[in-house]
Amino acid sequence: MIKRIEPNNKILKSKEFQKDKHKFFLILQNLPSKTLELYSDEENYLLCRGGVQWPTWIWTKDNFDRNLLKEIEEAIDLYRLDKDTRYTSKKELYDLLKEDNYDIGDYYLELGYLECEKTIPPKETDGYLDKVKEEDKDVLVKFIYNESHEIGDIKGLTMEEAEEHFNKRLGTDKYYVWKNKNNKIVAQAFYNVIDGSAKIRGVYTLEEERGKAYAANLIFHLTNKVLEDGYHVSLYTDYKYIPSNKAYKNVGYVDKDVLINFSCKKKVK
Repeated sequence: MIKRIEPNNKILKSKEFQKDKHKFFLILQNLPSKTLELYSDEENYLLCRGGVQWPTWIWTKDNFDRNLLKEIEEAIDLYRLDKDTRYTSKKELYDLLKEDNYDIGDYYLELGYLECEKTIPPKETDGYLDKVKEEDKDVLVKFIYNESHEIGDIKGLTMEEAEEHFNKRLGTDKYYVWKNKNNKIVAQAFYNVIDGSAKIRGVYTLEEERGKAYAANLIFHLTNKVLEDGYHVSLYTDYKYIPSNKAYKNVGYVDKDVLINFSCKKKVK
């Protein structure tokens, strides 16, 4: 039975969820949110939204009882907003919702889940890895703004929101850039760490600087750093975004699964 749960609920400690915790990193990341909404039957599924601007993540057990589908659809309805709402789930659940003629919107994105246990040296390039500093703010706010409008799994930010994201990333001390031989910032990335899992995020290269192996070298050196710190390392990627996908695989990331990011619109009564 669906119920609102707290972040310390037993389902998050269950063997089934722990098996998927790296893949569903965003659920763990959202648990401290002041606007957290968390629903579950405490055994088979979990829905989590940290804020209305982000997709709702739906975790389900592998090969879950299909008799639970209507209950899960009811749980999804609890999250519907007046505007278009995005969800991320395993492909198994998405396929069952479609088969059941559930009210799915037009938005669809295949979110690749990749892991790296050992890096592969990429093609050499000029430049070096550098930690982000306050004086990089003007340049990187534009990076974050452009990243949000170019990559499809998040909604486009305003410049003011991009500045907020910069300040938050800077405060984590896990925000890095690649500077070319002229000390120009040409690529960025950062990572989050939760429960022994590190997620590489925010990878973006200036459009005019692509094809020079900057992103690959940034990811290579940053991933090595995180692996040396003893964390499990993974990332999400839009499979249609060719430049970053190629860079990840060139440095040792391996496809592990695909999650589906899709939309549902509020039903009109």
